[in-house]
Amino acid sequence: MLLKTHLAFAVLMIILFVEFVNSPWIFIAMVVIATIIPDLDLSSSTWGRHLIFRPLQFFVKHRGVIHSFTFAVLVSILIAVFWPVASLGFFIGYSVHLIADSFTKEGIQPFWPFKAKSKGFIASGGAIEETLFFSLIVIDIILFFLIIVA
Repeated sequence: MLLKTHLAFAVLMIILFVEFVNSPWIFIAMVVIATIIPDLDLSSSTWGRHLIFRPLQFFVKHRGVIHSFTFAVLVSILIAVFWPVASLGFFIGYSVHLIADSFTKEGIQPFWPFKAKSKGFIASGGAIEETLFFSLIVIDIILFFLIIVA
């Protein structure tokens, strides 16, 4: 999926969870950052096209280890050890990215190194994703006013 769709999903998770965390700004920042990270292994992605990520792209293939819950859990545990307040936001942001990508035609290997794939019918950047994106924006706006503002 495209970055904008991942971010729309991330905003939905932020709206649903932010009232239950002790450090809302850290939570928000970690959700947004974590939802971007899985696509850093793709040289054509919005952030992955920066030269600083070329070494990562040399060592891993797109939708490989970095697109797995194995990686998400390991990094979340590592963050929990050193900065516990940030770990939930990281895990939620990363997981929502993986869940969204599991519905694309390319799919993901959710439990790498196991080869089993989870994939769906949505073409990245296609009409269904555009409809999903705009639907998420509407849902985000409605929930923002119902939950956050109210």
